[in-house]
Amino acid sequence: MKFYWFFPLLFFACNQVDDSNKDNRESKNFREWRVGNFHYSHDPYKFLIHRTSEFQEEFLLQEGLLVRFKIDWKNDSVYVVKFDSILSNPNHTELAFDFRQIQKTCTITEVTSSNYIERSVTNLNDITNYTRIIKNRRN
Repeated sequence: MKFYWFFPLLFFACNQVDDSNKDNRESKNFREWRVGNFHYSHDPYKFLIHRTSEFQEEFLLQEGLLVRFKIDWKNDSVYVVKFDSILSNPNHTELAFDFRQIQKTCTITEVTSSNYIERSVTNLNDITNYTRIIKNRRN
């Protein structure tokens, strides 16, 4: 099965939230989200995230597609990811033509002990997306 992958973290939202709420940057410590293993879903697809201090790797579980992004933290709750490389594509998943140009600015909001809402915008459109990023129980 071919899946035309548009980097769902950039173009789709798995959880819509009210954008009128202010970020809770003042009251939460976001540093625990800088590195670790996380996941999110866009039915029927599941994405795994491995984040280090320099890179964020995203793995599309169903396709075996593994993509690396350079990550640049602007402050404790804002980071920018830029396409770096495709590490694995065993099913020859087709990617959007402008995929290698992606730059996404993300803001961590609505933090709990197990997840946060990521508000993101990209250089490819003017849509604001919201995705619930969940901390894996086992790293």
